[in-house]
Amino acid sequence: MGWIDLLCVLACFLVILSHCCDPFVAVFDNDRPVFLQGVMAGSLGRILPALVFWSLLLPYVRMAAPLLGYAGNSGNMGLYGECDWNIYGTFYYVSGFAGYIVLAFYLVKFPLEWSWCRLLAVCIPSFAVGYLITLIGFVEMQRHFPGDYACLETIWYFAGIDVFLMTVPVFLIVQKATVRPRLWLARLAGATFGIYLCHFIFVQGAYDLVVQIPGIPTIARILLMALMAFAVSYVVAWTMRSWRVTRRFVE
Repeated sequence: MGWIDLLCVLACFLVILSHCCDPFVAVFDNDRPVFLQGVMAGSLGRILPALVFWSLLLPYVRMAAPLLGYAGNSGNMGLYGECDWNIYGTFYYVSGFAGYIVLAFYLVKFPLEWSWCRLLAVCIPSFAVGYLITLIGFVEMQRHFPGDYACLETIWYFAGIDVFLMTVPVFLIVQKATVRPRLWLARLAGATFGIYLCHFIFVQGAYDLVVQIPGIPTIARILLMALMAFAVSYVVAWTMRSWRVTRRFVE
Protein backbone atom coordinates (compact mmCIF):
# COMPACT_ATOMS: atom_id res chain seq x y z
CA MET A 1 0.00 0.00 0.00
CA GLY A 2 1.60 3.19 -1.21
CA TRP A 3 0.41 5.46 1.57
CA ILE A 4 1.69 3.11 4.27
CA ASP A 5 5.11 2.97 2.58
CA LEU A 6 5.12 6.76 2.49
CA LEU A 7 4.17 6.95 6.16
CA CYS A 8 7.01 4.56 7.10
CA VAL A 9 9.57 6.62 5.20
CA LEU A 10 8.23 9.90 6.64
CA ALA A 11 8.30 8.57 10.19
CA CYS A 12 11.85 7.21 9.76
CA PHE A 13 13.09 10.51 8.33
CA LEU A 14 11.53 12.42 11.22
CA VAL A 15 13.37 10.18 13.69
CA ILE A 16 16.63 11.25 12.07
CA LEU A 17 15.52 14.88 11.84
CA SER A 18 14.69 14.97 15.54
CA HIS A 19 18.10 13.55 16.46
CA CYS A 20 19.81 16.09 14.20
CA CYS A 21 18.26 18.84 16.32
CA ASP A 22 19.86 17.69 19.56
CA PRO A 23 23.26 19.41 19.30
CA PHE A 24 21.59 22.71 18.39
CA VAL A 25 18.96 22.52 21.12
CA ALA A 26 21.68 21.68 23.64
CA VAL A 27 23.30 25.14 23.33
CA PHE A 28 20.36 26.67 25.23
CA ASP A 29 21.12 30.26 26.27
CA ASN A 30 24.69 30.14 24.98
CA ASP A 31 23.30 30.85 21.50
CA ARG A 32 19.59 31.69 21.73
CA PRO A 33 18.84 31.94 17.98
CA VAL A 34 20.43 28.55 17.33
CA PHE A 35 18.51 27.08 20.28
CA LEU A 36 15.17 28.43 19.04
CA GLN A 37 15.70 27.13 15.50
CA GLY A 38 16.64 23.75 16.91
CA VAL A 39 13.45 23.70 18.98
CA MET A 40 11.38 24.69 15.93
CA ALA A 41 12.67 21.72 13.97
CA GLY A 42 12.69 19.39 16.96
CA SER A 43 9.07 20.18 17.79
CA LEU A 44 8.09 19.24 14.24
CA GLY A 45 9.90 15.94 14.71
CA ARG A 46 7.54 14.99 17.53
CA ILE A 47 5.02 13.74 14.95
CA LEU A 48 7.28 10.81 14.11
CA PRO A 49 4.96 8.15 15.63
CA ALA A 50 2.49 9.31 12.99
CA LEU A 51 -0.15 6.86 13.94
CA VAL A 52 -3.08 7.47 20.11
CA PHE A 53 -5.23 7.61 22.82
CA TRP A 54 -3.08 5.83 25.35
CA SER A 55 -2.14 7.64 28.57
CA LEU A 56 -2.29 11.08 26.98
CA LEU A 57 -2.30 12.71 30.39
CA LEU A 58 0.39 10.50 31.93
CA PRO A 59 3.33 12.90 31.47
CA TYR A 60 1.42 15.72 33.13
CA VAL A 61 0.13 13.53 35.96
CA ARG A 62 3.71 12.46 36.61
CA MET A 63 4.78 16.10 36.98
CA ALA A 64 1.90 16.84 39.35
CA ALA A 65 2.38 13.69 41.47
CA PRO A 66 4.97 15.19 43.87
CA LEU A 67 2.62 18.11 44.52
CA LEU A 68 0.00 15.58 45.62
CA GLY A 69 2.40 13.95 48.07
CA TYR A 70 3.66 11.04 45.98
CA ALA A 71 7.43 10.72 46.20
CA GLY A 72 7.85 7.31 44.60
CA ASN A 73 10.07 4.54 45.89
CA SER A 74 13.42 6.01 46.92
CA GLY A 75 12.90 8.78 44.39
CA ASN A 76 12.00 6.38 41.56
CA MET A 77 8.64 7.45 40.18
CA GLY A 78 8.06 4.40 38.03
CA LEU A 79 9.11 0.92 36.90
CA TYR A 80 12.57 -0.47 36.19
CA GLY A 81 14.13 1.04 33.13
CA GLU A 82 12.49 4.44 33.50
CA CYS A 83 14.45 7.55 32.59
CA ASP A 84 13.69 11.13 31.63
CA TRP A 85 12.41 10.20 28.18
CA ASN A 86 10.96 6.78 29.06
CA ILE A 87 7.94 7.13 31.34
CA TYR A 88 6.83 3.53 30.79
CA GLY A 89 9.77 1.71 32.35
CA THR A 90 10.61 -1.79 31.21
CA PHE A 91 7.52 -2.11 29.02
CA TYR A 92 8.17 1.03 26.96
CA TYR A 93 7.36 -0.48 23.56
CA VAL A 94 4.48 -2.58 24.93
CA SER A 95 2.37 -0.18 26.98
CA GLY A 96 3.80 3.12 25.82
CA PHE A 97 2.69 2.96 22.21
CA ALA A 98 -0.20 0.48 22.38
CA GLY A 99 -2.61 3.35 21.84
CA TYR A 100 -0.93 4.32 18.58
CA ILE A 101 -1.40 0.79 17.30
CA VAL A 102 -5.06 0.71 18.34
CA LEU A 103 -5.79 4.08 16.76
CA ALA A 104 -3.96 3.22 13.54
CA PHE A 105 -5.88 -0.04 13.26
CA TYR A 106 -9.18 1.77 13.80
CA LEU A 107 -8.45 4.48 11.23
CA VAL A 108 -7.40 1.89 8.64
CA LYS A 109 -10.37 -0.36 9.39
CA PHE A 110 -12.85 2.53 9.46
CA PRO A 111 -11.34 5.37 7.40
CA LEU A 112 -12.99 8.76 7.60
CA GLU A 113 -15.10 9.42 4.52
CA TRP A 114 -14.45 13.14 4.54
CA SER A 115 -13.91 15.45 1.60
CA TRP A 116 -10.55 17.16 1.25
CA CYS A 117 -12.08 20.48 2.31
CA ARG A 118 -13.53 19.08 5.52
CA LEU A 119 -10.40 17.07 6.29
CA LEU A 120 -8.07 20.04 5.86
CA ALA A 121 -10.43 22.32 7.76
CA VAL A 122 -10.01 20.04 10.77
CA CYS A 123 -6.44 18.84 10.32
CA ILE A 124 -4.64 22.12 9.62
CA PRO A 125 -5.90 23.94 12.76
CA SER A 126 -5.31 20.82 14.84
CA PHE A 127 -1.74 20.48 13.62
CA ALA A 128 -1.07 24.22 14.08
CA VAL A 129 -2.36 24.22 17.66
CA GLY A 130 -0.42 21.07 18.54
CA TYR A 131 2.79 22.45 17.02
CA LEU A 132 2.49 25.79 18.81
CA ILE A 133 1.87 24.07 22.14
CA THR A 134 4.91 21.86 21.56
CA LEU A 135 7.17 24.69 20.42
CA ILE A 136 6.18 27.31 23.00
CA GLY A 137 5.88 24.70 25.73
CA PHE A 138 9.46 23.49 25.24
CA VAL A 139 10.83 27.05 25.27
CA GLU A 140 8.87 27.84 28.44
CA MET A 141 10.02 24.64 30.10
CA GLN A 142 13.62 25.60 29.36
CA ARG A 143 13.01 29.05 30.82
CA HIS A 144 11.45 27.78 34.04
CA PHE A 145 13.49 24.58 34.49
CA PRO A 146 16.94 25.31 32.99
CA GLY A 147 19.10 22.21 33.01
CA ASP A 148 16.32 19.98 34.38
CA TYR A 149 15.96 17.45 31.56
CA ALA A 150 13.26 15.48 33.39
CA CYS A 151 10.94 18.49 33.07
CA LEU A 152 12.40 19.96 29.89
CA GLU A 153 11.32 17.17 27.54
CA THR A 154 7.89 16.56 29.06
CA ILE A 155 6.24 18.58 26.32
CA TRP A 156 8.06 16.45 23.71
CA TYR A 157 6.81 13.09 25.03
CA PHE A 158 4.96 11.14 22.34
CA ALA A 159 2.09 10.41 24.73
CA GLY A 160 1.26 14.12 25.11
CA ILE A 161 -1.95 15.72 23.88
CA ASP A 162 0.03 18.23 21.83
CA VAL A 163 1.68 15.36 19.92
CA PHE A 164 -1.72 13.75 19.44
CA LEU A 165 -3.00 16.97 17.83
CA MET A 166 -0.14 16.79 15.30
CA THR A 167 0.11 13.08 14.57
CA VAL A 168 -3.52 12.33 13.77
CA PRO A 169 -3.76 15.01 11.04
CA VAL A 170 -0.55 13.72 9.43
CA PHE A 171 -1.85 10.16 9.46
CA LEU A 172 -5.24 11.14 8.01
CA ILE A 173 -3.80 13.32 5.24
CA VAL A 174 -1.24 10.71 4.16
CA GLN A 175 -3.95 8.05 4.28
CA LYS A 176 -6.28 10.06 2.06
CA ALA A 177 -3.56 11.07 -0.41
CA THR A 178 -3.56 9.07 -3.61
CA VAL A 179 -0.16 7.41 -3.34
CA ARG A 180 0.22 4.63 -5.86
CA PRO A 181 2.42 1.68 -4.90
CA ARG A 182 5.91 2.26 -6.27
CA LEU A 183 8.77 -0.22 -6.25
CA TRP A 184 11.33 2.38 -5.18
CA LEU A 185 9.08 3.57 -2.35
CA ALA A 186 8.45 0.01 -1.19
CA ARG A 187 12.19 -0.69 -1.16
CA LEU A 188 12.85 2.49 0.79
CA ALA A 189 10.11 1.64 3.29
CA GLY A 190 11.49 -1.88 3.61
CA ALA A 191 14.87 -0.47 4.62
CA THR A 192 13.54 1.86 7.33
CA PHE A 193 14.17 -0.60 10.17
CA GLY A 194 17.82 -0.90 9.20
CA ILE A 195 18.04 2.88 8.74
CA TYR A 196 16.59 3.35 12.21
CA LEU A 197 19.15 1.01 13.76
CA CYS A 198 22.27 2.62 12.31
CA HIS A 199 21.37 6.27 11.67
CA PHE A 200 22.66 7.79 14.89
CA ILE A 201 26.29 7.10 14.04
CA PHE A 202 25.89 9.05 10.81
CA VAL A 203 24.01 11.87 12.51
CA GLN A 204 27.16 12.56 14.51
CA GLY A 205 29.32 12.46 11.39
CA ALA A 206 26.91 14.71 9.48
CA TYR A 207 27.06 17.26 12.29
CA ASP A 208 30.86 17.37 12.16
CA LEU A 209 30.67 18.10 8.43
CA VAL A 210 27.73 20.51 8.34
CA VAL A 211 28.85 22.63 11.28
CA GLN A 212 31.90 23.65 9.25
CA ILE A 213 29.78 25.19 6.46
CA PRO A 214 29.59 28.93 7.08
CA GLY A 215 26.69 31.24 6.44
CA ILE A 216 23.68 28.89 6.41
CA PRO A 217 20.77 29.01 8.88
CA THR A 218 20.51 26.40 11.61
CA ILE A 219 17.28 25.03 10.12
CA ALA A 220 19.10 24.38 6.84
CA ARG A 221 21.97 22.69 8.70
CA ILE A 222 19.53 20.38 10.47
CA LEU A 223 17.74 19.46 7.24
CA LEU A 224 21.03 18.86 5.43
CA MET A 225 22.26 16.67 8.28
CA ALA A 226 19.05 14.64 8.21
CA LEU A 227 19.26 14.09 4.45
CA MET A 228 22.91 13.06 4.63
CA ALA A 229 22.36 10.67 7.54
CA PHE A 230 19.26 9.18 5.91
CA ALA A 231 21.03 8.59 2.60
CA VAL A 232 24.12 6.99 4.12
CA SER A 233 22.00 4.86 6.47
CA TYR A 234 19.94 3.66 3.53
CA VAL A 235 23.07 2.56 1.68
CA VAL A 236 24.24 0.64 4.75
CA ALA A 237 20.83 -0.99 5.26
CA TRP A 238 20.52 -1.86 1.55
CA THR A 239 24.01 -3.39 1.56
CA MET A 240 23.24 -5.49 4.62
CA ARG A 241 19.94 -6.66 3.12
CA SER A 242 21.77 -7.75 -0.01
CA TRP A 243 23.97 -10.19 1.90
CA ARG A 244 22.32 -13.30 3.31
CA VAL A 245 24.49 -13.30 6.44
CA THR A 246 23.59 -9.74 7.54
CA ARG A 247 20.04 -9.56 6.19
CA ARG A 248 18.50 -10.92 9.39
CA PHE A 249 19.81 -7.94 11.37
CA VAL A 250 17.97 -5.27 9.36
CA GLU A 251 14.69 -6.96 8.44
